[in-house]
Amino acid sequence: MIELPVDSKISIADLVRDPYPIYKDLRASAPVIKLEAVDRVLLTKAADTKWVKDNPEIFSSDDPNTPMRRAFLAHTLMRKDGDAHMRERMAMAPAYSAKNITGHWMPMYETIADAFVAGLPAGETVDLYTALAGPFAARCLAQLLGLPEAGDDDMQRWSQTLIDGAGNFGWDPALFEHSDLANAQVDAYMDKVIPLHTRLIPIPVFCVRWSRLMTRSR
Repeated sequence: MIELPVDSKISIADLVRDPYPIYKDLRASAPVIKLEAVDRVLLTKAADTKWVKDNPEIFSSDDPNTPMRRAFLAHTLMRKDGDAHMRERMAMAPAYSAKNITGHWMPMYETIADAFVAGLPAGETVDLYTALAGPFAARCLAQLLGLPEAGDDDMQRWSQTLIDGAGNFGWDPALFEHSDLANAQVDAYMDKVIPLHTRLIPIPVFCVRWSRLMTRSR
């Protein structure tokens, strides 16, 4: 068996501050390496990452030792394989069928994009992330999930907080406190909107498909 190289110098703070030079160096020197700081094996080449993801019988996604389950307070689709993964994936699939993408989602996203672009100040230098990319993604995600009244700031904050929690390999309690709050706020919002969606004309949103799956599971 080949023994992996082990790095004891790279810290979580280094990775949070600016991981890209570290990844570049590792791609050249040790593209597969174990980092002591996070007690994980790090892959830095796209081809290796794809091979691992394409072979779940060897490298299962169902890893209980990642912070994702703690951050989301649930066993998420991303951490499931086989039948368990397919069951949840197929429950959502009709909402994102090719017909719905071209007939429902694309026109909506184009309208949202047009409105954001039209709202950019003319003749000024702007930060395209804060003025366009961030709020545009938030607005589209809110529509996709079935949370149309959720504010762009809330959507961005919830998303980033949960991403931070899922990547909290240092198991920082403060990050999990933030993700717990985000989960509670999202759950409260979902509890309000799911009954409204199910009483209205069906639309292809995630929360409707998911609520039907959960209802059948009880």
